[in-house]
Amino acid sequence: MMKTISPYQHEGGRLLPTLYAFLALFIVFHHGNTDALAAGRKPGQEKTIAHVILEMEKPLGAGESHRIYLDGFLARARETIKAGPLSDVGEAAGILGAIHSFLQGEGFRFKANYLLFQGIDRKSMDCDNFCALYIAIGETIGIPLVPVYAPNHSFIRLYFEDGSYMNWEATEGKSLPDSYYRQNLKIEESSLRQGVYMKTLSRKEFIGVEYNNMGAYMMTTGMFRDAIPLFNSAIGLYPSFSSAYHNRGSSRYATGGLDDALKDLLIAKRLDPGRSSTRNTLGDIYFDRKKYDLAIEEYLESIRLDPCHYVPYRSLGQIMKIRGDESGALEWMRKSEEAKKKNCY
Repeated sequence: MMKTISPYQHEGGRLLPTLYAFLALFIVFHHGNTDALAAGRKPGQEKTIAHVILEMEKPLGAGESHRIYLDGFLARARETIKAGPLSDVGEAAGILGAIHSFLQGEGFRFKANYLLFQGIDRKSMDCDNFCALYIAIGETIGIPLVPVYAPNHSFIRLYFEDGSYMNWEATEGKSLPDSYYRQNLKIEESSLRQGVYMKTLSRKEFIGVEYNNMGAYMMTTGMFRDAIPLFNSAIGLYPSFSSAYHNRGSSRYATGGLDDALKDLLIAKRLDPGRSSTRNTLGDIYFDRKKYDLAIEEYLESIRLDPCHYVPYRSLGQIMKIRGDESGALEWMRKSEEAKKKNCY
Protein backbone atom coordinates (compact mmCIF):
# COMPACT_ATOMS: atom_id res chain seq x y z
CA MET A 1 0.00 0.00 0.00
CA MET A 2 2.82 2.32 -0.71
CA LYS A 3 2.97 5.38 -2.98
CA THR A 4 6.37 6.30 -4.39
CA ILE A 5 6.78 9.96 -5.26
CA SER A 6 9.04 11.01 -8.14
CA PRO A 7 11.45 13.97 -7.82
CA TYR A 8 9.04 16.15 -9.78
CA GLN A 9 5.75 15.53 -7.96
CA HIS A 10 5.65 18.29 -5.39
CA GLU A 11 2.04 19.45 -5.48
CA GLY A 12 -0.78 17.65 -3.71
CA GLY A 13 -4.50 18.19 -4.11
CA ARG A 14 -6.93 19.39 -1.47
CA LEU A 15 -10.11 17.97 -0.07
CA LEU A 16 -13.14 20.19 -0.12
CA PRO A 17 -12.89 22.44 2.96
CA THR A 18 -16.03 21.04 4.59
CA LEU A 19 -14.82 17.44 4.23
CA TYR A 20 -11.37 18.33 5.49
CA ALA A 21 -12.80 20.06 8.56
CA PHE A 22 -15.02 17.06 9.27
CA LEU A 23 -12.06 14.71 8.95
CA ALA A 24 -9.91 16.81 11.26
CA LEU A 25 -12.66 16.89 13.91
CA PHE A 26 -13.12 13.16 13.52
CA ILE A 27 -9.43 12.50 14.23
CA VAL A 28 -9.55 14.73 17.32
CA PHE A 29 -12.65 12.88 18.55
CA HIS A 30 -10.97 9.53 18.15
CA HIS A 31 -7.86 10.62 19.99
CA GLY A 32 -10.14 11.57 22.87
CA ASN A 33 -11.67 8.09 22.90
CA THR A 34 -8.62 5.89 22.42
CA ASP A 35 -9.54 3.48 25.21
CA ALA A 36 -13.00 2.92 23.78
CA LEU A 37 -11.59 2.36 20.31
CA ALA A 38 -8.94 -0.01 21.58
CA ALA A 39 -11.63 -2.04 23.26
CA GLY A 40 -13.68 -2.01 20.06
CA ARG A 41 -16.59 -0.02 21.42
CA LYS A 42 -18.06 3.34 22.13
CA PRO A 43 -18.67 3.94 25.84
CA GLY A 44 -21.59 1.68 26.70
CA GLN A 45 -21.86 0.10 23.25
CA GLU A 46 -20.16 -3.09 22.07
CA LYS A 47 -18.54 -2.99 18.64
CA THR A 48 -16.37 -5.34 16.63
CA ILE A 49 -13.17 -4.07 15.03
CA ALA A 50 -14.99 -3.97 11.67
CA HIS A 51 -17.64 -1.66 13.14
CA VAL A 52 -14.89 0.63 14.43
CA ILE A 53 -13.20 0.73 11.02
CA LEU A 54 -16.46 1.58 9.23
CA GLU A 55 -17.01 4.38 11.71
CA MET A 56 -13.51 5.69 11.00
CA GLU A 57 -14.21 5.60 7.26
CA LYS A 58 -17.38 7.71 7.44
CA PRO A 59 -15.60 10.88 6.24
CA LEU A 60 -14.50 8.95 3.14
CA GLY A 61 -17.90 7.49 2.26
CA ALA A 62 -18.85 4.67 4.66
CA GLY A 63 -22.53 4.88 5.52
CA GLU A 64 -25.47 3.26 7.26
CA SER A 65 -25.89 0.68 4.50
CA HIS A 66 -22.41 -0.66 5.23
CA ARG A 67 -23.15 -0.99 8.96
CA ILE A 68 -26.43 -2.77 8.17
CA TYR A 69 -24.60 -5.17 5.86
CA LEU A 70 -21.94 -5.83 8.51
CA ASP A 71 -24.56 -6.56 11.17
CA GLY A 72 -26.26 -9.07 8.87
CA PHE A 73 -22.91 -10.53 7.81
CA LEU A 74 -21.92 -11.22 11.42
CA ALA A 75 -25.36 -12.62 12.26
CA ARG A 76 -25.00 -15.08 9.36
CA ALA A 77 -21.48 -15.95 10.53
CA ARG A 78 -22.79 -16.70 14.04
CA GLU A 79 -25.40 -19.06 12.59
CA THR A 80 -23.02 -20.72 10.12
CA ILE A 81 -19.76 -21.12 12.04
CA LYS A 82 -19.86 -23.13 15.23
CA ALA A 83 -16.95 -22.45 17.54
CA GLY A 84 -15.58 -25.55 19.19
CA PRO A 85 -12.52 -26.37 21.29
CA LEU A 86 -9.21 -25.04 20.02
CA SER A 87 -6.70 -27.23 21.77
CA ASP A 88 -4.52 -28.00 18.75
CA VAL A 89 -3.63 -26.88 15.25
CA GLY A 90 -6.09 -29.25 13.59
CA GLU A 91 -9.09 -27.91 15.50
CA ALA A 92 -7.98 -24.32 14.93
CA ALA A 93 -7.50 -24.92 11.19
CA GLY A 94 -11.01 -26.35 11.04
CA ILE A 95 -12.58 -23.23 12.54
CA LEU A 96 -10.44 -20.83 10.50
CA GLY A 97 -11.15 -22.82 7.36
CA ALA A 98 -14.86 -22.50 8.09
CA ILE A 99 -14.45 -18.71 8.37
CA HIS A 100 -12.61 -18.65 5.04
CA SER A 101 -15.35 -20.70 3.36
CA PHE A 102 -17.98 -18.38 4.81
CA LEU A 103 -16.19 -15.33 3.39
CA GLN A 104 -15.99 -16.99 -0.01
CA GLY A 105 -19.67 -17.82 0.23
CA GLU A 106 -20.36 -14.13 0.83
CA GLY A 107 -18.58 -13.44 -2.46
CA PHE A 108 -15.37 -11.87 -1.09
CA ARG A 109 -12.17 -12.30 -3.08
CA PHE A 110 -8.64 -10.98 -2.60
CA LYS A 111 -7.81 -7.79 -4.50
CA ALA A 112 -5.82 -4.68 -3.71
CA ASN A 113 -8.08 -2.29 -1.83
CA TYR A 114 -7.60 0.38 0.84
CA LEU A 115 -10.96 0.86 2.55
CA LEU A 116 -13.28 -1.66 4.18
CA PHE A 117 -16.50 -0.03 3.00
CA GLN A 118 -15.29 -0.10 -0.60
CA GLY A 119 -14.38 -3.75 -0.17
CA ILE A 120 -17.91 -4.47 1.03
CA ASP A 121 -19.33 -2.69 -2.02
CA ARG A 122 -17.01 -4.39 -4.51
CA LYS A 123 -16.71 -7.76 -2.77
CA SER A 124 -12.94 -7.35 -3.00
CA MET A 125 -10.74 -7.29 0.08
CA ASP A 126 -7.05 -6.75 0.62
CA CYS A 127 -5.14 -8.39 3.46
CA ASP A 128 -6.01 -5.74 6.08
CA ASN A 129 -9.72 -5.86 5.19
CA PHE A 130 -9.73 -9.65 5.35
CA CYS A 131 -8.04 -9.57 8.75
CA ALA A 132 -10.62 -7.09 10.04
CA LEU A 133 -13.47 -9.41 8.96
CA TYR A 134 -11.76 -12.49 10.42
CA ILE A 135 -11.25 -10.71 13.74
CA ALA A 136 -14.82 -9.37 13.76
CA ILE A 137 -16.15 -12.90 13.19
CA GLY A 138 -13.86 -14.16 15.94
CA GLU A 139 -15.21 -11.50 18.30
CA THR A 140 -18.74 -12.53 17.38
CA ILE A 141 -18.31 -16.30 17.89
CA GLY A 142 -15.79 -16.14 20.73
CA ILE A 143 -12.52 -17.01 18.96
CA PRO A 144 -9.56 -14.78 20.01
CA LEU A 145 -7.91 -13.85 16.72
CA VAL A 146 -5.23 -11.17 16.52
CA PRO A 147 -3.56 -9.36 13.59
CA VAL A 148 0.13 -9.56 12.73
CA TYR A 149 1.91 -7.06 10.48
CA ALA A 150 4.61 -7.78 7.91
CA PRO A 151 5.97 -5.53 5.13
CA ASN A 152 2.88 -4.19 3.30
CA HIS A 153 0.90 -7.18 4.54
CA SER A 154 -1.10 -8.42 7.51
CA PHE A 155 -2.28 -11.87 8.54
CA ILE A 156 -4.02 -13.59 11.45
CA ARG A 157 -2.57 -15.36 14.49
CA LEU A 158 -4.33 -17.59 16.98
CA TYR A 159 -2.70 -18.38 20.33
CA PHE A 160 -3.19 -21.61 22.27
CA GLU A 161 -3.28 -21.90 26.06
CA ASP A 162 0.35 -23.04 26.23
CA GLY A 163 1.54 -19.85 24.51
CA SER A 164 2.18 -21.46 21.13
CA TYR A 165 0.37 -20.09 18.10
CA MET A 166 -0.70 -20.73 14.55
CA ASN A 167 -0.48 -18.18 11.73
CA TRP A 168 -3.33 -18.00 9.24
CA GLU A 169 -3.01 -16.36 5.84
CA ALA A 170 -6.43 -14.72 5.59
CA THR A 171 -6.19 -14.03 1.86
CA GLU A 172 -5.60 -17.70 1.02
CA GLY A 173 -7.26 -19.57 3.85
CA LYS A 174 -4.26 -21.60 5.00
CA SER A 175 -1.66 -21.80 7.75
CA LEU A 176 1.85 -20.55 7.02
CA PRO A 177 4.91 -20.51 9.33
CA ASP A 178 6.81 -17.41 10.39
CA SER A 179 9.66 -18.49 8.11
CA TYR A 180 7.42 -18.13 5.05
CA TYR A 181 6.82 -14.44 5.73
CA ARG A 182 10.41 -13.73 6.74
CA GLN A 183 11.80 -15.30 3.58
CA ASN A 184 9.21 -14.33 0.98
CA LEU A 185 8.75 -10.77 2.21
CA LYS A 186 12.52 -10.43 2.74
CA ILE A 187 12.20 -9.05 6.26
CA GLU A 188 15.43 -7.56 7.57
CA GLU A 189 16.77 -8.90 10.86
CA SER A 190 17.08 -5.37 12.21
CA SER A 191 13.33 -4.87 11.64
CA LEU A 192 12.60 -8.03 13.60
CA ARG A 193 14.87 -6.91 16.45
CA GLN A 194 13.10 -3.56 16.62
CA GLY A 195 9.67 -5.21 16.75
CA VAL A 196 8.59 -3.63 13.47
CA TYR A 197 7.32 -6.82 11.83
CA MET A 198 5.97 -10.25 12.79
CA LYS A 199 4.70 -8.97 16.13
CA THR A 200 1.13 -9.42 17.31
CA LEU A 201 -0.64 -6.07 17.08
CA SER A 202 -2.75 -4.64 19.85
CA ARG A 203 -6.19 -3.39 18.92
CA LYS A 204 -4.89 0.17 19.15
CA GLU A 205 -2.02 -0.62 16.76
CA PHE A 206 -4.39 -2.25 14.27
CA ILE A 207 -6.49 0.92 14.34
CA GLY A 208 -3.22 2.68 13.46
CA VAL A 209 -2.98 0.42 10.40
CA GLU A 210 -6.45 1.59 9.36
CA TYR A 211 -5.44 5.25 9.71
CA ASN A 212 -2.47 4.46 7.46
CA ASN A 213 -4.76 2.80 4.91
CA MET A 214 -7.04 5.83 4.88
CA GLY A 215 -4.06 8.12 4.35
CA ALA A 216 -2.65 5.87 1.62
CA TYR A 217 -6.02 5.98 -0.15
CA MET A 218 -5.94 9.77 -0.05
CA MET A 219 -2.42 9.76 -1.49
CA THR A 220 -3.67 7.83 -4.52
CA THR A 221 -6.09 10.68 -5.23
CA GLY A 222 -3.42 13.38 -4.82
CA MET A 223 -4.64 14.59 -1.40
CA PHE A 224 -1.16 14.51 0.12
CA ARG A 225 -1.57 17.43 2.53
CA ASP A 226 -4.81 16.04 3.93
CA ALA A 227 -3.33 12.57 4.33
CA ILE A 228 -0.70 13.81 6.79
CA PRO A 229 -3.03 14.06 9.86
CA LEU A 230 -4.06 10.45 9.26
CA PHE A 231 -0.44 9.31 9.26
CA ASN A 232 0.10 11.35 12.45
CA SER A 233 -2.69 9.34 14.05
CA ALA A 234 -1.27 6.06 12.74
CA ILE A 235 2.16 6.82 14.22
CA GLY A 236 0.64 7.97 17.51
CA LEU A 237 -1.13 4.63 17.92
CA TYR A 238 1.64 2.47 16.41
CA PRO A 239 5.02 4.18 16.99
CA SER A 240 7.14 1.55 15.18
CA PHE A 241 4.95 1.60 12.06
CA SER A 242 7.52 2.08 9.30
CA SER A 243 4.90 2.26 6.53
CA ALA A 244 3.23 5.26 8.17
CA TYR A 245 6.57 7.09 8.45
CA HIS A 246 7.27 6.31 4.79
CA ASN A 247 3.83 7.54 3.72
CA ARG A 248 3.96 10.68 5.86
CA GLY A 249 7.44 11.45 4.56
CA SER A 250 6.31 10.92 0.96
CA SER A 251 3.27 13.15 1.53
CA ARG A 252 5.40 15.87 3.11
CA TYR A 253 7.82 15.63 0.18
CA ALA A 254 4.95 15.95 -2.29
CA THR A 255 3.81 19.15 -0.57
CA GLY A 256 7.27 20.71 -0.45
CA GLY A 257 8.21 19.97 3.17
CA LEU A 258 11.65 18.54 2.45
CA ASP A 259 13.09 18.89 5.97
CA ASP A 260 10.22 17.04 7.67
CA ALA A 261 10.05 14.54 4.80
CA LEU A 262 13.72 13.70 5.25
CA LYS A 263 13.26 13.14 8.99
CA ASP A 264 10.34 10.78 8.42
CA LEU A 265 12.05 8.83 5.67
CA LEU A 266 15.23 8.39 7.71
CA ILE A 267 13.09 6.93 10.51
CA ALA A 268 11.36 4.67 7.99
CA LYS A 269 14.79 3.57 6.71
CA ARG A 270 15.97 2.76 10.23
CA LEU A 271 12.83 0.76 11.01
CA ASP A 272 12.79 -1.03 7.65
CA PRO A 273 16.06 -0.75 5.70
CA GLY A 274 14.70 -3.24 3.17
CA ARG A 275 11.97 -1.02 1.70
CA SER A 276 13.05 -0.07 -1.82
CA SER A 277 10.55 2.78 -2.16
CA THR A 278 11.90 4.51 0.96
CA ARG A 279 15.42 4.42 -0.42
CA ASN A 280 14.20 5.79 -3.77
CA THR A 281 12.34 8.71 -2.17
CA LEU A 282 15.36 9.50 0.00
CA GLY A 283 17.35 9.58 -3.21
CA ASP A 284 14.83 12.02 -4.66
CA ILE A 285 15.24 14.39 -1.71
CA TYR A 286 19.03 14.30 -1.96
CA PHE A 287 18.68 14.81 -5.72
CA ASP A 288 16.58 17.94 -5.15
CA ARG A 289 19.18 19.23 -2.70
CA LYS A 290 21.97 18.51 -5.20
CA LYS A 291 23.60 16.06 -2.79
CA TYR A 292 24.28 13.74 -5.67
CA ASP A 293 26.63 11.29 -3.94
CA LEU A 294 24.01 10.59 -1.26
CA ALA A 295 21.31 10.33 -3.94
CA ILE A 296 23.38 7.80 -5.90
CA GLU A 297 23.89 5.71 -2.76
CA GLU A 298 20.14 5.56 -2.09
CA TYR A 299 19.19 4.89 -5.72
CA LEU A 300 21.69 2.03 -5.97
CA GLU A 301 20.33 0.49 -2.78
CA SER A 302 16.77 0.90 -4.07
CA ILE A 303 17.76 -0.99 -7.23
CA ARG A 304 19.47 -3.74 -5.23
CA LEU A 305 16.32 -4.22 -3.16
CA ASP A 306 13.97 -4.08 -6.16
CA PRO A 307 15.68 -4.44 -9.57
CA CYS A 308 12.31 -4.14 -11.35
CA HIS A 309 11.62 -0.56 -10.26
CA TYR A 310 12.62 1.55 -13.25
CA VAL A 311 12.50 5.01 -11.60
CA PRO A 312 15.86 4.95 -9.73
CA TYR A 313 17.67 3.86 -12.92
CA ARG A 314 16.25 6.91 -14.65
CA SER A 315 17.21 9.18 -11.76
CA LEU A 316 20.77 7.88 -11.89
CA GLY A 317 20.80 8.68 -15.60
CA GLN A 318 19.70 12.23 -14.84
CA ILE A 319 22.53 12.63 -12.31
CA MET A 320 25.07 11.32 -14.83
CA LYS A 321 23.78 13.86 -17.37
CA ILE A 322 24.04 16.72 -14.85
CA ARG A 323 27.64 15.68 -14.19
CA GLY A 324 28.44 15.65 -17.90
CA ASP A 325 28.73 11.88 -18.24
CA GLU A 326 26.65 11.40 -21.39
CA SER A 327 27.60 7.75 -21.93
CA GLY A 328 26.79 6.93 -18.29
CA ALA A 329 23.47 8.76 -18.59
CA LEU A 330 22.51 6.80 -21.71
CA GLU A 331 23.43 3.50 -20.03
CA TRP A 332 21.26 4.17 -16.98
CA MET A 333 18.39 5.33 -19.18
CA ARG A 334 18.71 2.12 -21.18
CA LYS A 335 18.56 0.09 -17.96
CA SER A 336 15.49 2.07 -16.89
CA GLU A 337 13.68 1.13 -20.10
CA GLU A 338 14.69 -2.52 -19.70
CA ALA A 339 13.32 -2.58 -16.14
CA LYS A 340 10.12 -0.91 -17.29
CA LYS A 341 9.57 -3.51 -20.03
CA LYS A 342 9.84 -6.36 -17.52
CA ASN A 343 6.50 -5.25 -16.06
CA CYS A 344 7.19 -7.08 -12.79
CA TYR A 345 4.24 -5.69 -10.87
